[in-house]
Amino acid sequence: MTQTPDPLRLIAVAAMASNRVIGKNGKLPWKLPEDLGFFKRLTTGYPVIMGRKTFESIGRPLPKRRNIIISTTLKTAPSGTDLVASIDALRLPSINLSGKAFVIGGAQIYAALMPQIDEIYLSYIFEDHQGDATLPEFETSFDLKEVIKKYDDFEVRHYLRNALK
Repeated sequence: MTQTPDPLRLIAVAAMASNRVIGKNGKLPWKLPEDLGFFKRLTTGYPVIMGRKTFESIGRPLPKRRNIIISTTLKTAPSGTDLVASIDALRLPSINLSGKAFVIGGAQIYAALMPQIDEIYLSYIFEDHQGDATLPEFETSFDLKEVIKKYDDFEVRHYLRNALK
């Protein structure tokens, strides 16, 4: 008897300032080592899905994770990554993606995939920051399940999609 793979479960991971900023010139506009540590612990061992700009800002594939880049401009996958041309391609059998997969940005990818995202882990930074990328509105479609951890500068929140869909 063949086992059916688990259905794909998209989980967004983001850090957002109180004014919704998530990036500035392709970088995070803050330095929060605790947030980066949480991100690493949460996503290690799982696929991470990102746009080309996010991949370029990181500069290399994230270790111990399958790195999937969504891009219409890249012609070949950078070494150590998988390349898809659209969000719809994520569900193709040839991509072989099932179970948990983490959506890690950027703004265009969050916006495109938000209707398909089941959970959000959000590092909410208490201060405003200057930037050129923002997280799309999601609060009406998600309920805050818990605040996982509080730090001086931010807290990690876990949201689940609400039943209204």
